[in-house]
Amino acid sequence: MRILLVNPFGIGDVLFSLPLVRALRSTQREGLLGYLCNRRTADLVASWDELNWHGVFEKDELRMAWRKSRNQGITLLRRVIQSVREQQFDLLIDLSLGWQISLAGLLAGIPKRIGFDFRNRGRFLTARLPIEGFHTQRVSNYYLDLLSLVGIPKPDKIDGQLRVPPHLNEEIDLILQGLGISPERPLVGLVPGGGASWGPFAIYKQWPPERFARVGDSLATRSGAQVILFGDSRELSLCQQVAGAMKTVPQMVIQAPSLLLLAGLLRRCNLVVGNDGGTLHLACAVGIRTVSIFGPVDGSVYGPAPGETAHRVVSKGLACRPCYQGFRFPPCPWDNACLKELAVESVLEAAEDLLSSQ
Repeated sequence: MRILLVNPFGIGDVLFSLPLVRALRSTQREGLLGYLCNRRTADLVASWDELNWHGVFEKDELRMAWRKSRNQGITLLRRVIQSVREQQFDLLIDLSLGWQISLAGLLAGIPKRIGFDFRNRGRFLTARLPIEGFHTQRVSNYYLDLLSLVGIPKPDKIDGQLRVPPHLNEEIDLILQGLGISPERPLVGLVPGGGASWGPFAIYKQWPPERFARVGDSLATRSGAQVILFGDSRELSLCQQVAGAMKTVPQMVIQAPSLLLLAGLLRRCNLVVGNDGGTLHLACAVGIRTVSIFGPVDGSVYGPAPGETAHRVVSKGLACRPCYQGFRFPPCPWDNACLKELAVESVLEAAEDLLSSQ
């Protein structure tokens, strides 16, 4: 078959689909396997050896074009549909949770279209799995459940590890040397931001910056670790707050040139401590020990694969969490207590345990 997967979401969601891509390639060794993603994740998807076609669909660009004029929106949509039509796909696997992608697949002439029927939005799918949200298992398992709609068995072993291309090693070395990072001392990455796909609500996924500072100082003092802060351009101020509150001097990587380079830099760390978000998902995917801080979101669904001893999920046991349900985050009447009441000692204990086990 000639198969197209479409996932317009962020880094974490795209990485959760990697086991599905590999399961499809293992059963369709000679067929065309394509992937349509947003611009931010395009270089990540382009590095997957299992794919032999990829394209970019940026829903925000389409929305902006449509607001400027209907003709601009239609022109952009036609361009995407035409690029897909040229590949003559037999099957569309729609991970978007909406109806627009499956309609575009119909207009592009794709005869079979499968995906999730969330709130009856699967009307243009030819086969669908009804869901009310991702609640009972990890997201990657929900994606693999779609294989049943085309008669493909789920794999016994789930492989979601991201491979960093070796040709990037020299550039990674130069970046670390420029920061004064010594390969002879442990390196701990801190991710005080995260949650970019939540837009203005991202702050509700973020542990207070002064607590990251305390964790960084403690690990530097007790373990002799070097500390490096990771963030994108919108998180510069947040990283500066952490650095300003630290007694030791951390280094910073703000807006890495590409997601693959960011993944490679994370791969050099002995441990990464961070909030639920794309950078933390990258750290998990490259196989680095992580401490994941979860507030409104269920860590057993959106966190590291269960049973992996290299990862710790830390959260505050409150009756109101996880409150992110049905892909919606409700207004919080408790002033984000799930993160504000999460003690430094809980995170530090998990971090020290992972560092000492190396």
